[in-house]
Amino acid sequence: MRAQQRRTESSGFSSVLVVPDPARAAAGPFRLFTTGSALLRFAGGLNGFRSIWPERLGDEHADLVSAFFGVLRDWIASGDHNSIHAEPGVSRTLDKHIKALVISGFVVGARERFLLLAGGTGRTGRTGRTGRTGGIGGIEAKPESWRIVDIKVQPTVLAGIVDAAGNGFGPAMAADDDSRAGP
Repeated sequence: MRAQQRRTESSGFSSVLVVPDPARAAAGPFRLFTTGSALLRFAGGLNGFRSIWPERLGDEHADLVSAFFGVLRDWIASGDHNSIHAEPGVSRTLDKHIKALVISGFVVGARERFLLLAGGTGRTGRTGRTGRTGGIGGIEAKPESWRIVDIKVQPTVLAGIVDAAGNGFGPAMAADDDSRAGP
């Protein structure tokens, strides 16, 4: 354990702790996205994303989901996720992938979470990425807020809303359609 600790200290890294930001609301429900541009606007300025895959996918569907998340991963890795110039091409590509997912029976949702990146107890005495002594979130540094976006691909389940007699009702039904309305 001591040898490992020395290696960590000599390389200038200290332990890092990531926790939910208590000053921000807990992660809310997923919002549905049907276009790439809307998803990119929502995800703009993120520090990272988490991909959530549906369970028990066949090879064809796994390829669709993989291609969709691959575009997002490449967009973030390129560093262009804060650039308006990269958005049109990425947006068109995401539109194609989202449309293919919808045709195959899937929807795309996203939600944001805020985490705090805090340093560990050991001080390295070196300057980290933040330019402060102690590395990222070192003893002298305040915890940094990170915006993470959870992006989920989920199978759709179509359901019709009917009353006990089997008559449809709800917002999808026209207001003046008395022939299908319930009592």
